[in-house]
Amino acid sequence: MTSTTVKSAYSEHLTLSGVDLDCGALVQAVSHAQKIQVRPDCMDQVAKRRAAVDTIVRKGIPSYGITTGVGSQKDFVVSEGEVAAYNLRLVNAHATRIPGPVLAPAVVRAALIVMINEFAQGHSGISPQLLETMIAACNDNEMPQIDASGSVGASDLVPLAQMAVWLLNLDAAKAQGLPKAKETLSLINHNAVTLALGAFAVVELKQQLALFDLVGAVTLEGFCGNLGAMSEAVNQVHKRPGQRASAARMRHHLRGSKLWSPDAARLIQDPLSFRALSQVHGAVAEAADRMEMIWDQELNTVNDNPIIVPDINGAVSHANMDTTRLTLALDTMRQALGKLADLSGERIQKLQWPAFSGLPTGLAENNGAATGGVQFLNLGHIASSLITSMKIWARPHLLISVGQLADGVEDTSGHALHAVHDLQRQLDTGWKVAALEMSIAVWATHRRKIPLDCLGQDVRRSYEAIRPLLPIGTEGEQQFALSEVIDAVKALATSSQQT
Repeated sequence: MTSTTVKSAYSEHLTLSGVDLDCGALVQAVSHAQKIQVRPDCMDQVAKRRAAVDTIVRKGIPSYGITTGVGSQKDFVVSEGEVAAYNLRLVNAHATRIPGPVLAPAVVRAALIVMINEFAQGHSGISPQLLETMIAACNDNEMPQIDASGSVGASDLVPLAQMAVWLLNLDAAKAQGLPKAKETLSLINHNAVTLALGAFAVVELKQQLALFDLVGAVTLEGFCGNLGAMSEAVNQVHKRPGQRASAARMRHHLRGSKLWSPDAARLIQDPLSFRALSQVHGAVAEAADRMEMIWDQELNTVNDNPIIVPDINGAVSHANMDTTRLTLALDTMRQALGKLADLSGERIQKLQWPAFSGLPTGLAENNGAATGGVQFLNLGHIASSLITSMKIWARPHLLISVGQLADGVEDTSGHALHAVHDLQRQLDTGWKVAALEMSIAVWATHRRKIPLDCLGQDVRRSYEAIRPLLPIGTEGEQQFALSEVIDAVKALATSSQQT
């Protein structure tokens, strides 16, 4: 359970203990520039386990990454006199720069917080001096430029090595003789970047899924759809919590709508892309809930290999940096979003299709004219292009072979960083798809000449926000830009999330 300290909405500080960080608290800490601190008893554990590392080095006990090399060089000894120089060479060697996208400063700071939270447990064996240096650097809020690639999902080696170079070149780190034995390995052998990106995605997912429920309600108004498919009676006969919640939200958005009248629906049974709105949206929401649960657990899991066990003055090697669990959640989530987008695309086309909508071709004002309407603006083609991209990014990543790395020592990986990058691409595109469906649904509602007081309460609010942004009646007179509509639906998503 998350502590009240971590959950505090407007606290100046986020207090870390290694066991109760969650996605919401992490994103909030970065968004509100909260200062980071670690519980005093955690610092005691850090010091205790650091003493065990010092003993390993002093006695020359064979221990992976402490008195030996790493990866395929694990069988080569690093003597006590070579430790400092070896650690510096190790971090510089892994920090190779790669031309291309870089991480946003907010993501870098979030990754640093994730590492501080793990190190607060003490199992990594870093020194209190390194942890204090990391906390101070995090609280300065001046983050380095870090490459967004360089991981196969068995720890985010390259991005974290670049972060480690930055940390260890700070004046405070140099003044305290950092890094000490094992500390370079601890800094790079982690999934902090993947976890940070995923935490941001979890928070954004909640907002976007709330928006798609609202868009679904507006689309049903524009289609003059049959609301029986999301009635309470339908939702009482199954055990799908996501579907129940989604249907309840859409019913809430449609409260007061004329569509609840017994004779309002045009069709006895709508196409499945309309009829299965709550079923599909509910399944996607359940996938998002599972991803959030996994992420909240992994934010408090020790990835660093090896862990330090003071009772035996030893280090135990493991594979906690494996990201199979993360990638399974990400693959499921991306496939779910691909399905959600696919159905949105079907509704977008059918809203413009006279055989289904009962409205003029392409929602043009003058049926039979060569110009005008949504189709004239090419919005359906744009939506299809975007949705195709979302489905391409939905392809599973877990079973893609990584080949044989480090002379065959590293022969499997989870590809989580690739998977989370593709999830972010889907989310970025999802806002555009939602804006397009909302625009076309509002256009259809306008074309039906439905009085505002006959619309559902939240649908009416959405209509009033979006209708002035659409070039209805002025199509082709100037270029249409979707950006203002995207901004408007994001604002609607914030309020819809509270429903």
